[in-house]
This record gives sequence, structure tokens and C-alpha cells, in this order.
Amino acid sequence: MPIPILLIAPEMAADPVAAALRRDLAGEAEIELATTRRAGLACLRRSEYVLVLIEDFLATSDPEAVDLLYQAAGATPVLEIHCALSSAARIVHQVRSALLRRGRDRAQAAVAVAARLQSELGAALSAILLESELALREATPLQQPKLRNVVEMASTLRDRLRA
Repeated sequence: MPIPILLIAPEMAADPVAAALRRDLAGEAEIELATTRRAGLACLRRSEYVLVLIEDFLATSDPEAVDLLYQAAGATPVLEIHCALSSAARIVHQVRSALLRRGRDRAQAAVAVAARLQSELGAALSAILLESELALREATPLQQPKLRNVVEMASTLRDRLRA
């Protein structure tokens, strides 16, 4: 599934950049073009994007309006680009770099979430194991087989989680 990218820039400046992005990121990304800040804001309210590119001229000419764009983008990274000074190839390179950073950040976040989940599950299983072992010591002969099964299952789960 192509990655959605929003390019907010006047049409004259954006066309070569959008063409280069579409050509060089074919199959990887889907480029949507908004030629005004207002159109860009509407796009951000309507759809989710992985990356937003804003032409530097639009960003500096009305800082308050650009603040609205940043707010609407939320957690989506925003790159300010200068279409007149930067070549299309350089902008494509910046976009690729931003997408690589995003991929690394997502991978690191996934590892952190997995580690935290493993830690929390391990702590819960250790507590279950301890409580079930204590209950087994005080259990009646009729309750012992069931509690022994609970102890074994909790121990097995804990060991599998550690592996």
C-alpha cells in the first residue's frame, strides 16, 4: 500500500517536485498536491498522511496560517522545502530520509512496546505463580491437583516468556 504524502506548494513550484516524487517513489508513495495553505488544511482534515511537505515561501509568508497546518498535521512529520532553491532530486532525497527515519522510529517503538509488555506479563505471571504456590501449600488434598496444574501452567508461561 503506497505511503500517503501531502505536498503543499504553489502549482508552478510544486509540479516538478510532485512529478519527481511520483517518478522516484513510484509504488512506495502516493503524492497529493495542495496548491494553497487552505487546500492543504482541508487535505489534512480529510485524510491521514505519513509526511507533509510545505513550500518554504508558504511557511514564511503567514506564520499563523502555517501554525494551523502544523496543528492539523498532529504527529505527522512536516518538512519545509524550498522548491526554487532545491532541486527535485534533493527534495526526493529529503523525503526518502524522512521515510527511513519514520521506519526506524516505528521499529524502535515496536521493540520498546514489546519489551514493556514482556516485562509486565512477566511480573504478572511471577505474582500468579507465587500466589498459586502459596495456595498449594495450604490446599486441601482435593484442591491440590487443580492448584498444581495452575502452578505448572504459570511456570510454563513464565519460562516461555523468558525465552
